[in-house]
This record gives sequence, structure tokens and C-alpha cells, in this order.
Amino acid sequence: MNDHQLGALLRHQIVADLQRGIPSEGRRLQAVVGDLCGERQLPLLPALRYLVMSPAFSSAVGQTPPLPGDPRLQLRLQQELDQVFTTAICQRMTAVLRGLLGLPEAEPLAAAPPLAPPPMPQAGEPPAGLPIEEILREQAGYERAAAGGSRGVVAVLSFMAGVLVVGVVGALGWMLQISRQPLPQTDAPSTANRPAETTPPPSQAQQPESTLPPPAPDLGQQASTEQAIASVQQLYAAISSGNLETARQLFSPAAADQFDPNFFSQFQQVTVGELRETGRSGSTVTLSGVVTFLYPDRTSQSESRSFTVDTSTQPALITGSSFEAVIQPRG
Repeated sequence: MNDHQLGALLRHQIVADLQRGIPSEGRRLQAVVGDLCGERQLPLLPALRYLVMSPAFSSAVGQTPPLPGDPRLQLRLQQELDQVFTTAICQRMTAVLRGLLGLPEAEPLAAAPPLAPPPMPQAGEPPAGLPIEEILREQAGYERAAAGGSRGVVAVLSFMAGVLVVGVVGALGWMLQISRQPLPQTDAPSTANRPAETTPPPSQAQQPESTLPPPAPDLGQQASTEQAIASVQQLYAAISSGNLETARQLFSPAAADQFDPNFFSQFQQVTVGELRETGRSGSTVTLSGVVTFLYPDRTSQSESRSFTVDTSTQPALITGSSFEAVIQPRG
């Protein structure tokens, strides 16, 4: 199942539920997308769970008919995802959104066939457009030139054959004379006092340059890193929008003191960026990023923080966070 088929399957499930009178509630749809995602779509699961909880998605489901195939609606849902998730995840989610809205799967553009080169005239063929008299005169000239050229070629080949025969005979005579001369007697050099020849170790010998391709990246580690980054981004997006219920699903009880709602209520907006992996132990990924706090008076402060994320769960769970340094003081 590809990404477009995943979106189409989710659309079918939502429409069937609405026809049976079952409302499209975000919590239930989060469980539905977890059941629909195969192994290939696991990196998209955080984005899908975020999408079904977004106001734009709820508005699209509430239209008549639900989830209409409007490209403007696709753009609006895509913008919701672009604010939170990485470029790689958003590019794959484009195909999911097209299937979700009943739009056809995008097809790659076919390459135009190369233009055929103009036909080349055959040897001895007169150019087109000449009068018949000119053609006959040129043909007669070609035949005379060919006859003269053939005689010249025969003469040159005969001369070269004579030279080659003389050279071969001379070489055979010289080799016969050399073979009749006795070989000089030479004493074999003594090897008693000769130093043993040493062969340089393989590390010092000249080695051919390696033509092996670089090792392929570990797709499993890359997917877990993207899941960890997506959870941190989704957490701060939920905190900033006041969606505390969604935020609590993204951190463990051990990290609850780092995400106290009373603390974040004093800010107008909180964002996180520049997330990168700094360590890994099994399924636990350590990230470092920059958190920016925007106060109601439009002043802001930026600080670096570290995050410990367990990627063995769905979604990836933030198990710890700690302050590192103030990058830009409030001002």
C-alpha cells in the first residue's frame, strides 16, 4: 500500500462511519490511523494523528459532501502540516492528502522522445535539387576518380608489401646469427652475504583507490530520528495553541514538570526549531534544539534545550527535557 492508497482508505473509513451515523471524533480517528498504517507508513503516523485533531480537518469533514476534492482544501491542510513537520514527512503527506480528498494520484511527466537526426546522404549520392545533366556529369566524375584512386591504392599496397618482405627476411637472418653464438659463462652471484629482500607490509604497499560506494544510510535510524523530532515539534505546537490534552499524550509522567501548563500560560507563543540528533541508545534518541518564548509585550527569549525521546512507542514519547543555555536574552 502506497501513501495515496493510505489516504483513500482513511477517506473511505470516515465516509462509511458518517453514513452509519458515527461522528468523526479526533480521538477515535487517531486510533483508526494507527490501525491503517503499515510498516512503510509508520514515519507518517505522528503527522496523521496531528492532522485528524486539527481544526482544518474537522471543518473539511463537516462539509457536504465530506472531504470534497478541492485543491484549495488540500493546500490548507498542507499548510497545517508544514508548520510542524519536516520537509520529507510533508512531501509524503501530499500524496496522503490527495487520496484523502479523492484527488487522483499525481503522475510523473513523460519524457519527450529525442528528435531524429536528418538523414545523411549515401556515399556517391548527388545532392537533391540538381538538374539531371549535372547529376550525370558528377556521377561520371565520381567514377573516373574512383578508377584512378583504385590504381593508386594498388601501387601503394604493392610497395608496402615489398618493404615488409625485405624486413621480415632481414629479421630472420639476424635472429639465426644470434642463436649460433655461444652464451658467455657467468658465475652465479653468491647469496650467502646478500641481505634478504623485504616485502613492504600491505599497509605500506601501493593500494588501488577504492571504488566501493559509500555505505548506505540506516533507514531505521533515520525514521526514528524523524519520529522523535516530529513528537517534539507537535508537543510545542499543541502547548502554544492551548491543546493541553494532545500535549499530555506526547510526554511521560517523569517529564511532566518540564511542561507545566501554568508556566507556559504566561507566553503568547512558544516555538521550537533547529532540532538535531546528539545521541542514541537503542530506541532512545537525544535531541538538541532552540526554544523561543514570545511574551505578550512582543519581547522574546531563546534558549537551547535537550530532549530525550523514546521512539519505541507510537507516537514517540518525550521522557525528559533539560535547559542548556540562554541564546538570546529577553528583549
